[in-house]
Amino acid sequence: MKITILTILFLALLSCKDVTERKPNEPKSDRFELLPEPDKAEKEKYLKNQNLTSFLKNPIELQNFKEKKSRNVTTSVTNGTEFYFNPKTKDSIFYVYYYPAEKFDNPRKIDQIIVFKHGENKHKYDDQTETLIELRVFNKDSDLGKANLVGLTKTELESEFGNDYLTFDNGIAYSNKNKVLILELENSKVKSYRYIKLNTEKIDTDLIGQIIK
Repeated sequence: MKITILTILFLALLSCKDVTERKPNEPKSDRFELLPEPDKAEKEKYLKNQNLTSFLKNPIELQNFKEKKSRNVTTSVTNGTEFYFNPKTKDSIFYVYYYPAEKFDNPRKIDQIIVFKHGENKHKYDDQTETLIELRVFNKDSDLGKANLVGLTKTELESEFGNDYLTFDNGIAYSNKNKVLILELENSKVKSYRYIKLNTEKIDTDLIGQIIK
């Protein structure tokens, strides 16, 4: 009798163990674990990174900007640089649009937009298929929208895009994938900047040096 009772207890304990223990190859249960909520600093870093990624993906509403400036623009075919993004589409070209400020005295500081063009509209100003390759901006211009960065302080840039950037002699550079924003600073304010879509995602200080030399 005692042996029978002990056997029943032993089998019951084994049954409980089978229920509570899960073998490695068994599926997970429906239970879930609550992850700790990110702290304030982590949230801010994430949001700033999102701002940067969004800006670099589309810094300017190109066609809207061109329409606003259509009465004050000069266009020209230009040679692409070795570091430009270049799909090498048949019969493609690089075009530059020059947008002089209302009052300017230095022809080397005319705002420029370089685009990649192909197809039947490649020699037309109105071209919905062109691809933005570079912005070169020296002047404040509200028509640039969120790309109106000249005059902003370094602190304002960091509050918008964070402080994960490369530094060089007189400026800083933000990047994401194959896009880079190179900002020339003077007295901790943006003096000019270049936004470029590159042919590589390997962006370091050496490449920045080659671009700005």
